[in-house]
Amino acid sequence: MKDEKQREFESYEVPDKGRMLKVKKWLQKNGILTKCKCCKILEIGYSKGGLLDNLVEYIDIDKYAIDINPRMVEKDIKFYQFDCNNGLPDFNGIKFDIIFAGEIIEHIFDEGRFLLEINKALDSKGIFALTTPNLFFLVNKFLFPFGKMPFFAYAPYHYHFYSKRTISALIEECGFRILDIKSSHILVSTRRNKYLGKIFEALGDYFPILGAHLIVFAEKL
Repeated sequence: MKDEKQREFESYEVPDKGRMLKVKKWLQKNGILTKCKCCKILEIGYSKGGLLDNLVEYIDIDKYAIDINPRMVEKDIKFYQFDCNNGLPDFNGIKFDIIFAGEIIEHIFDEGRFLLEINKALDSKGIFALTTPNLFFLVNKFLFPFGKMPFFAYAPYHYHFYSKRTISALIEECGFRILDIKSSHILVSTRRNKYLGKIFEALGDYFPILGAHLIVFAEKL
C-alpha cells in the first residue's frame, strides 16, 4: 500500500544545503568519501538539492536514489521510484558502502523494519547517515508550555517523533554502532540569516540535543 500522504512532496526541493553539506563534510573528514576510492552510495528520499546533487565532483562513485514520488535525476544517478514502507528494492544483489536517508524515517510506518532493511543493504562496515527533525529543538522547549505543536517534528505526514536519545537507541537496536551525532543548527540557519546562521550551525555540532534536525552517523556491525 502506497502512503498517499507523501504526495505532499511531489515537487519538493531541499530548501537549504546546510544538512547535506554537513553530511558530505563528515564523510570526507572521516575518509569514507574520497575521490580516489570508488564506492556505492544510495540516497533514500531523493529530491533536488539532496546529497547526491552535492557530490557532482565525485564522478567515479556509483550513485543510486529512491523516492516514493517520480524524480528527474542527473544521468549518473540510477533512480528507483519505490515506497520504502514495502522494504527496499533488491538492486540485483548490490551492497552499498554508504546509505543516506534525509528526513525519511519519520515518514515510515515501521521504522524498525526500515532500519533493518538498510542494515541488510549495506556492505560489511558500511556507513548509514540520516537526518530527522528533533522533537526537543531549542525553540520547541519554549513552545511546549504554551500547548504549541513542535516545529519541524510535527506534521500530518510524520508518524514518529525523535529525540537524540530515542533515535540513537533505535538505530543501535537494529544492528548499528553510533559513530557521531550532530545537528543542522540551533535557532536559525544560514537560509534565514547568512551571518548569524553560520554561528548557530556551528553550535549545532556541539549541542545536537538542541538542534532543529539531528544528523546521525552509524556503522553496520
